[in-house]
Amino acid sequence: MSTAAAGPLDVAAPTGPARPRRAWRGPAAVTALVLGLVLLVTLLTPRTSREALAADSTAPGGGRAVARVLEGQGVRVRQQRSFDGALAAARAGGPGTTVLVTDPGLLDAGRWDALAGTGARLVLLAPAAGALERVAPGVRETGERPVRLLEPGCSAPAPAAAGEARAGGRGYALLAGAAGTSCYGGSWVEVPADPATGRGEVVVVGAPDPITNRRAGEDGNAALALRALGTSPTLVWYLPDPLDTGAAAEPLRALAPRWVLPGAALLLTAALAAVLWRGRRLGPLVGEPLPVVVRAAETVEGHGRLYAAAGARDRAARALRAATLRRLRLLVRLDATAGPGDVADQVAWLTGAPAGRVLGLLDGPDPADDAALVVLAADLDALERRVRSRGT
Repeated sequence: MSTAAAGPLDVAAPTGPARPRRAWRGPAAVTALVLGLVLLVTLLTPRTSREALAADSTAPGGGRAVARVLEGQGVRVRQQRSFDGALAAARAGGPGTTVLVTDPGLLDAGRWDALAGTGARLVLLAPAAGALERVAPGVRETGERPVRLLEPGCSAPAPAAAGEARAGGRGYALLAGAAGTSCYGGSWVEVPADPATGRGEVVVVGAPDPITNRRAGEDGNAALALRALGTSPTLVWYLPDPLDTGAAAEPLRALAPRWVLPGAALLLTAALAAVLWRGRRLGPLVGEPLPVVVRAAETVEGHGRLYAAAGARDRAARALRAATLRRLRLLVRLDATAGPGDVADQVAWLTGAPAGRVLGLLDGPDPADDAALVVLAADLDALERRVRSRGT
């Protein structure tokens, strides 16, 4: 059989691999710049909160203003949220270290004994009877009273120096014969240290107003708060956590009623039975005609637009080559398992085209751009028409 010179195959073959695209560099640079700015702002922004009575809280009910003034006077303020942390800080500071407890009602008797055993000076905000029994047994509650401006009415150093200040809230009184000083109408009680038991001084405050950001700057509140909390080099600002109970965790099954597990097993069995019942075979599949007829050309155009919108030249090229390879196998009478090399050799023998050029069309690199994809499609079409013309 004579061979003819290559004709339609002289069109340019698909070009080599595309150069790296630089389109992503702009968005990547903008993203990196934004992330850098966010990180810088985060690092430069002071760490604050909005929690009531917290040393880092800027809310009206927070205590950041008093804490910052204390730090400016050389007092080391250590905020703790766990009992273990507060106890360790009190022990590290040694006897005389001031420990402010913002919510005494969350501590049990064992924790009060451990905290009092450190010898720390305790400042308690509105403690209840349980706390008083452990650390200030000579003090008892007398009920609630309005918070208002009051004179000290005592000779204790801190109230006497502060003068008129906001006081009230929970009231207290000293039992007969108990050592201590009652000020501001019972809203401020100071109990001296007890060397016999090792317990440090205890200050009972009925209302937290003097240490809050909202009220610290009014009247004698600031002086009262600074004298109450700044008497030692270290202040442990303890905010008890309701979840920090120290009790062993109860398993979930111990909290649930006894019927929960049998009921869950029954529901699971019923659900499995319903799945098996509803999942029975409904018979063979039945083919149904489509409600509309879609022309093949429209389907091809739709696929082409999807490939173009996604920039998927590689997938489009593979689809073109796979379809051409499938049709060429039939034209050159090869089975469906024949690879691109076998088909290229058979096509080259039949048409006289260079086998390497044919193989490059059937199994070459992906086109670099849309123009190369169009050239590839034209070359594959020309190759197939040439094979058909030789086969007839």
